[in-house]
Amino acid sequence: MEVNPLIPIGAKIKVDKSKIENLLQNKLFDALPQLIDAKIVDYKMTDGMDIGYVLMTENNIKIWIFNSELNEQTKREYKIEDSKKYYNHKSIDNILGIYKINYEINGNRNIKTITNPINLFNWLIFTLKDIF
Repeated sequence: MEVNPLIPIGAKIKVDKSKIENLLQNKLFDALPQLIDAKIVDYKMTDGMDIGYVLMTENNIKIWIFNSELNEQTKREYKIEDSKKYYNHKSIDNILGIYKINYEINGNRNIKTITNPINLFNWLIFTLKDIF
């Protein structure tokens, strides 16, 4: 899977106001122009799926956005593609077939060894040592 490059901190970018209208409070949203010029001050990861950008606008308002809210010109300039292209919806059989791992079991699987009280007691101590 390819990953979009991050826009460097300190870069000036443009954001379409129409793409972030549901994300901001009305008071904050009304203070912004239609095309927002902002400077990237930091990165932010919220859900583990994508990295967002913390922006400082010309009005000194701090907001954060994801790649999908960027202006088309900014996306072209930094060669950022829509993240929807990176999610391949494959069937579960296909996914399991690709990542199938064979584990080898170490130790003796003889029933007499497994049911031996000394081995059972050792196993119990080994398993419970992290709990207590």
